[in-house]
Amino acid sequence: MRLLIIFTGLLHISIQKSTPEDSSYVAAVVEFEVFANTDTNVQNYVQLIKDAAAQNADIIVFPEMTLNRRQSQSISVPIYGLLKEYPIPAINPDLYNDILVTLSSAARENAIYVVINIQEVMNCEDAPGEECPEKKTYYFNTNVVLNREGAVIDRYRKINLFGEYTRTPALKPDLGDFTTDFGVRFGHFICFDLMFQIPAIQTPQKLNITNIIFPTMWFSEMPYLTAVEIQQGYAAQMNVNFLAAGANNVRVGSTGSGIYSGKAGALISLMAGAPTTRLMVSRVPKVPGQVTESYPGPIYDDPSTHDNLFLKSDPSLSAHTSQLLVPGYQSFVLSSGETICNFRVNLTQTNDTLYKYRAGVLGGVRTFDGVASGGSMSCCIFACTGDTIDTCAKRFDKYTPNSLATFEELSIFAFLTPPKRNEELQVDNIAYFPVSLQPTLLPLEVNDYSLEITSLFGVVDIYNYTLLRKDIALYSFGIFGRAFEKDDQEPSPPWVEEEAATPSPDDDAVPGSATTLHTVYLLVVFIFAVAIV
Repeated sequence: MRLLIIFTGLLHISIQKSTPEDSSYVAAVVEFEVFANTDTNVQNYVQLIKDAAAQNADIIVFPEMTLNRRQSQSISVPIYGLLKEYPIPAINPDLYNDILVTLSSAARENAIYVVINIQEVMNCEDAPGEECPEKKTYYFNTNVVLNREGAVIDRYRKINLFGEYTRTPALKPDLGDFTTDFGVRFGHFICFDLMFQIPAIQTPQKLNITNIIFPTMWFSEMPYLTAVEIQQGYAAQMNVNFLAAGANNVRVGSTGSGIYSGKAGALISLMAGAPTTRLMVSRVPKVPGQVTESYPGPIYDDPSTHDNLFLKSDPSLSAHTSQLLVPGYQSFVLSSGETICNFRVNLTQTNDTLYKYRAGVLGGVRTFDGVASGGSMSCCIFACTGDTIDTCAKRFDKYTPNSLATFEELSIFAFLTPPKRNEELQVDNIAYFPVSLQPTLLPLEVNDYSLEITSLFGVVDIYNYTLLRKDIALYSFGIFGRAFEKDDQEPSPPWVEEEAATPSPDDDAVPGSATTLHTVYLLVVFIFAVAIV
């Protein structure tokens, strides 16, 4: 079910609040262009709150660090102190920062929940109830939640900073959550947090929460981690409603917002190629994936509009065991560490096709731009501008129609270590996400692929990820896995790639991997993988 415009069916003069008895609620997320002027940002926020309320939104989410970026404009949020006695800044303006007062007033006047992200300051000389290792001033990257009355009802401090050297990670890894008057309990975290067990996996699993809020200033990275690609993958695999609001600064690669409902995919999503501020509104089923009403769907821009959008490349690609694809049918197995993947590919190229393609597998540790390292168990097909691995997960400077290939057949059978529960943390130790990327820099829609997960003897999970449409060009298609118990280890060194002979329809190719199958476990899985070919 689709609409060609952004949910005009919600436009009413009166504000209609959702109730606990309703099967859905109305959410708004904002893709917000980054400006340095805080006063302008506040004015724009207030107008967007009004616009969202006019479309009957129950809750609006703003992106990461698009409000008060300067340290001198940091805001105190004394949730264990002053806010316990005076929770509504709008009616206690002398007690709080003007920005907090203004946005509290906007939430109150428009009867809407508002989630903002701010630079927070805490002076430990006067911080009752707070964790204070030292008597000094701390700065945090913080979500603040305002209810319909304008009261501050929750505060969450980012746990996993992406650089941000002037800020401190949360002094206690508290999870963010709050309950609304329309019967939905939300969890929330921030940007780079998405890559980590705590809080991204722990929040839905430990708290049993199925609605997640995600302010972000994402720096998109091919092939696995462009913004909407991983947002949709997370929502699907965790089976949650996911409200993602992205900062917009295409020069550095920041864009990507959407509202997703579990395995039903994007109710609305956007990857902008130009400076943009955009309000996106959709009705959201309270049970993820149970979509029964119309929704806007992804907003597709012409791929050429993304030429000026900066995209990073995964620095771990050189550590992948990989194989160059050739036109026509090929079937082969690649392995890396304990990750084994069977690829079935029928690649269609024309005279206009400019990109080459590789299959790659990584079972090891990758770096996140030198900021942190994390365990990875991933399998993927990705586009390259040349024949060698160093040209992969990159685009040509200008988009050319028909420059990407299509696939008559594309299936990945990924043999992956099953997640195990950490009972102390009440969270799984591994998570896998289906990812894909079209020329529009949006992932495939849910009807364009299938994903089946089966267990082999209880010791390995088989992810069968299959492309269902033959007319879709792709930058990438694969499974991105995070093995959290390997976090903080040294990233895998580049592996010497051993090129396989050109595969024929009946040949298997396992470059650089035969000698790594040194356990009975790997041998059994490998034999099973080959048998599928």
